Amino acid sequence: MATHKSHVIHNIMEEHVLQIVDEICDEDAASKKPKYSTGSECRMDAACFVLNRIPQRYVSSARGQAHTEQELSRNQQLFVDIVTLTHEGLRRVTSVQRSFYGNQSSGAGEIVGPRFYLPTIIGRLLNGVTFDLLVGKEVSLLAEDELVAMLDTRWQNPYPLVANTPGAFLFWPAPIPAESAGIEREFEFEIRVSDSEFDEFRHFFSITRTSTELIPDALEMTSEHRISDLYLLPRT
Repeated sequence: MATHKSHVIHNIMEEHVLQIVDEICDEDAASKKPKYSTGSECRMDAACFVLNRIPQRYVSSARGQAHTEQELSRNQQLFVDIVTLTHEGLRRVTSVQRSFYGNQSSGAGEIVGPRFYLPTIIGRLLNGVTFDLLVGKEVSLLAEDELVAMLDTRWQNPYPLVANTPGAFLFWPAPIPAESAGIEREFEFEIRVSDSEFDEFRHFFSITRTSTELIPDALEMTSEHRISDLYLLPRT
């Protein structure tokens, strides 16, 4: 919120995002098997993650706020985007909390010494003929023809495409040991999909990282490598 003389400028999306984050966190905390870390700090980190990825809506008066809220109530796609991003942000924050701060052991082993810290890898899969976002398929992340280990056991590889986030896949590779800090290295990866409905799909890409002995904090760990939309062709 910013002020100038007698005027106040307010980003109304902050209230909407915080409300949605709280609702999702409260529901998760009340479940029998919570998936996320839902403390106040984690909620704020998740909210920041969402707010940095959606359009801002600034108002300076009660009339402007009422008009904007009415507009937002009709924008179902924005609501879906916020919910999807909230779950993604909570997954990231939770993985950092559990892996680096002792809430849950990491599937990649204890992190000691210099490491290459890799970003999350994000993309979407679509039907190359109908352009529909795919659901019910599995996406694999490989390096040297082997499945890449994830940062935490709750991150899946292969990654299943599910109905509430159609087409979207998300990987977070485990840190890779380095001989020393300050080494720059290029890592080669492959996205692969093998499914009876589609021709086998393979997409290759690389990520360059510099090794460090410092463990990044939660916000630094949410860097991402976004892949352009990928299209699968149905078998003929």
